[in-house]
Formats: sequence, C-alpha cells, structure tokens
Amino acid sequence: MSLYRPDGLRAGFHAEGFTPASGLLHAGEQWVPEQFLIQPHEHPVWEIYLQQHGITHWVADGESYALHPGNLFAVPPGVRHHLAGRSGNHHFFFAAVDLDVVRRRHPGLAMPSGVVHREAGELTYAFAQLVRELTTRYEYADTGLTLAVDHLVLAFSRSLAPSAVPQLPMHPAVRTVKRLLDQEFHERWTLTELADRAGLAPAYLAELFAAELGQPPHRYLNERRIDRARQLLESSDVTVTALALSLGFSSSQHFARVFRQHTGSTPTQVRSSRAR
Repeated sequence: MSLYRPDGLRAGFHAEGFTPASGLLHAGEQWVPEQFLIQPHEHPVWEIYLQQHGITHWVADGESYALHPGNLFAVPPGVRHHLAGRSGNHHFFFAAVDLDVVRRRHPGLAMPSGVVHREAGELTYAFAQLVRELTTRYEYADTGLTLAVDHLVLAFSRSLAPSAVPQLPMHPAVRTVKRLLDQEFHERWTLTELADRAGLAPAYLAELFAAELGQPPHRYLNERRIDRARQLLESSDVTVTALALSLGFSSSQHFARVFRQHTGSTPTQVRSSRAR
C-alpha cells in the first residue's frame, strides 16, 4: 500500500495499492481549499464519497448533485463524474470499492444500479474505521482492512434499505435527538434547536434525554465530538484549530478545554504520542 498527500490539499491523504482480495482500489480522507476541483474521471469500480463539511457540487452522467454535510454520493463503474463547484473549504471521505468482491463474501447485501445521492446513515463510522486501518500499523493488518471494507459496504447497503427498526424502547424525541447528535455532531446545536426538532419544550427534552441516556444532550454531543477528535488526532495531520472548528467548537481553546475534561490529556499530547 502507498499513502501520500496529493498536491493542493490542506490536509489528508490518498491511499492505493491494495491486494485485490480486499476489494479496495483506493481510499482517503481529505480537507481541501475552496479553489480545489476534481477533473472529470471514471473508475472500473464503485466510488463512494461522504461529505463531512462544506458544500460541493458534482456532476455524474450529465446530472448535477449538491452535497451537503452528511450526504452520501456513490458513482457506478464507468460513469464519468467530476467536482464542478464548491462552497468554502470542505472535507470528505472517499473509497473506490469492487462491490462484486465484497458480495462474494456477503451475497445478501443490496447493491444499487445507478448514481446514489442521499443521507449517509452509518457511513461516517464505517469510513472512520477504514481510515484507522489505513493510517495505523495494527497487527493482522490485511484482516483488519478487509473487515473495514466489508463494514463500509454494509453501511452503504443499509443506507439504501428501509429505516432500521429500534430494538430497545426509547422515547421518539430522544431517538430523534440522539440520531442528530450521532450524525451531525459538527453542528453547533443548542438545546432550543434540538427541542424544536423533537417537538418538545427544552427543559422536558433535557429531562427525558438524561433519564434515558444518563447524561444531558450537551455532554452526549461533546462525547461524540471528542471520540471523533481522538481519531483525527491519531490518523490525520489536520491542524488542531481546523479540527476544532470542523467539530463545532467555537475555538481551539474551547476544544482543548473540553478535550482535557473528557480525556485527561490535551490534543497536543495525544498528537505527540502518535509520533513516538
């Protein structure tokens, strides 16, 4: 496997050169400046994009698509596509995957027939795990990579299927807010905004949320942010300030204070330990 940073990026990487058995052709996570564009191209396998921050405008097979944070965009083999426009700096994941290889391991997975543009569902977690496997030296690396690719394709397939049916009882408002905080933790949510989305009074929502999940919404939100921050500090070279702002913190100082409260370490200490 080769891992490098293409010219013009703010941070991130591109990885390629995998064994055919994994099903992965290339993958990466990138933070790109406003002037960055991707020229028309195509691949012999599916390419899956996940917009994390910023807004981008893509063209695939002659149709235009606007990607907002949390949007999935997947292009079939042989379909020409390109990044045609953008709104500010943006951050995205991508992976080119031979779905036929993965389906031979898991024949029941659903596969689309054309361009996909929709909410990403569980893909953020799956991409984060794939990035860990690509940027960290683990034991059983080949097995870990194959499992990460399978998890990514599973999350992709689930995004095409009907909504999941919860198995644990939970108040519908709490479930709605939990989903928002799990998937859109980079947004600067206030309790009032969350309550409006759930259709409840703020105080009542906070009481319900704490009763069912053991903590108020703002602490749950910060835990999601810090979980993601630890992964980015260990696997990326994005600056601490850019990382803090991308996760919804008002400043790097605010981020460092919350990070230390949750982990007992500073962001700089976590990043420094990676280089040892």
